[in-house]
Amino acid sequence: MTDAGKQLWLDVLQQVAGRSAHEVKGALNGVALSLEVVRSRTAAGKKADVADFAVAAADHLELLTARVEALLYLAREPQPPAPADLDLILRHLAALLEPAARSDGGSLVVEGLGQSALTSAPAMSARLALAAGLLGLIKEGGEGRCTLNGGGEPVVRFSHQSAKACSLGPMVTSTIVADGIRVQEQGGELTLVFPKSR
Repeated sequence: MTDAGKQLWLDVLQQVAGRSAHEVKGALNGVALSLEVVRSRTAAGKKADVADFAVAAADHLELLTARVEALLYLAREPQPPAPADLDLILRHLAALLEPAARSDGGSLVVEGLGQSALTSAPAMSARLALAAGLLGLIKEGGEGRCTLNGGGEPVVRFSHQSAKACSLGPMVTSTIVADGIRVQEQGGELTLVFPKSR
């Protein structure tokens, strides 16, 4: 990936972080508030009344952990020569962007996870393609859907009732095409075909 492509990825990563910041902070506040109730009630000798708050703290901590792990995964430099794992990238992006879409009054559904979907495309280009596709879906509001189909050449489809949501724009498109990712935009659907893993 070129230096311009790397800068483009950093810009998209900032958008992902910006979109997910509210949900990360919300989970952190949920942990803090629940633990404060546990602490204050325990100090007041009301130990019997803390179980529900302890469970709530644990639930919020689980959400927070998943979201922080996702941000750390996406922010770290991908390590060659391992092939990029589209399933793993989509899992981390979904952990951040599905709640962000709900928070904005829309919905985002990422389907087909849990299958082998390795590609020889550079990991940073794969991240850029998938993140830009998902961001396009949630920016428009409404219901966005992303489906992964693994196999020889993994395919990822993005669909939305607004055709505008299913476009990567010329800069992202030219960057990922240069790394062997094929892009098809047609009738409210965006299809990315990734080169198979060698």
